[in-house]
Amino acid sequence: MTTIRIRFPQGEFAALRQRLLSDPTQESFALLFGQCHQVGDQTLIKVVGVCHPAAEDYDSQGLAHLRLKRDYVYARLVEMQQRGDVDTLIDVHTHPFSSHGVAFSGVDDRDEITFRQWLTGTLDNIHYASIVLSQSDYAARLWASDGERAVAQPVVIKTQTVLENWPCADAPAALAAPLAALDPQQGFLARSVLALGLDNLRRMTHDQCIAIVGVGGLGSVIAENLVHSGFHHLQLIDHDHVEMTNLNRIVGAYARDAEAKRLKVEVVSEHLAQINPNARIDAHPCGINDECLLPALAQADWIVLATDNHASRFQTQAIALRFGIPLLSVGTNISVSDGQITDMSGEVIIARAGDKLCLNCLGRVAPTQIAAESIDGLGAELARRGYVSGRDVKEPAVKTLNAMLGALAVDALVNQYIERQPHVPVLVYENNGLPCLYPDTESVAQRRKDCFHCG
Repeated sequence: MTTIRIRFPQGEFAALRQRLLSDPTQESFALLFGQCHQVGDQTLIKVVGVCHPAAEDYDSQGLAHLRLKRDYVYARLVEMQQRGDVDTLIDVHTHPFSSHGVAFSGVDDRDEITFRQWLTGTLDNIHYASIVLSQSDYAARLWASDGERAVAQPVVIKTQTVLENWPCADAPAALAAPLAALDPQQGFLARSVLALGLDNLRRMTHDQCIAIVGVGGLGSVIAENLVHSGFHHLQLIDHDHVEMTNLNRIVGAYARDAEAKRLKVEVVSEHLAQINPNARIDAHPCGINDECLLPALAQADWIVLATDNHASRFQTQAIALRFGIPLLSVGTNISVSDGQITDMSGEVIIARAGDKLCLNCLGRVAPTQIAAESIDGLGAELARRGYVSGRDVKEPAVKTLNAMLGALAVDALVNQYIERQPHVPVLVYENNGLPCLYPDTESVAQRRKDCFHCG
């Protein structure tokens, strides 16, 4: 069965609801522009623009009806064609008279079928979806063809953070996790429930998929922390094998795994299954450039980036931006000179779609390094000319720094679900002199505001 999702940028769905539902005495309307991606059996529509008609753009508007002027609709279609970056039109309207259990009316069905027929007959390769909002929930659908008949397929709306979610009227009530896990006395998550609250645990564990790109010394710690925190569905992505030099930091790896050159994703998956046999852990032993990964990444609610090279970080972020998935990037650094540590630090970056912030505008990925790591033979030549450094040199790594940053990353992710603390886009940890933790407001303020990738 095809899964269809509409993904909103950060804050956009809440703002849309607030504006359209502000007047309970009359229906309101908005048009959304979107980009449609077909990934395996999944259809993803990323919202990239919102248009609100002015009062004069309505022919009529009341408690149970509205009608837009044709000129307004035509103008939006022209705008859509001129943009060139959108292929999906989504209309949104309200049923302010409905307190809950909203549904499309027979009038909605008739009008949308007629409009879709005109739209597809007028423009090529255009998708059409619709959303209806009540005061408490929503219903959404994507129109398709079954021969000559128009068919409405159900759609799930995804927001950057669960706290912005709005209930789907068509979705059955579901528990966050197996009841045994939430048992306040003996459940696997009993102590977490006491700390975070039952509602928060339900938000974190129900229908949430976290993809981790890179499960070495840093990614494996993050994966273990996520399972301990109650997340029930992880995608582990790494093509590498366990080596003896990895054993000082990879969680769940043993000498026998290194001797057998086992895949990191297999070793870490087995370890996580020992912690929570009910968790779904999907192992993908391939690199981030492998097209077979796209269906797994497309269903993720968050992508955690824990690789140690620029090329994989750039590619992972490109996928997150393409599909509108929030990205959490984690990195560490240890610098040694003359046998002495001169720097031990790391950072956690949260880049949600719509925040206009990414690794590129923050200067965290370097084009020269990407080229050196991506093109055979070029890295050695660039190193010889002095454009890049550290080629084929193993970087120092210790478990303590990975453990600190891994826990910090998961804590920052959990905060996206419970909002116990204010959102911090870039958080830095330094262990030089005395350990300290601080928000990197300077990098955020000085980032490129005209960034091609996220702007």
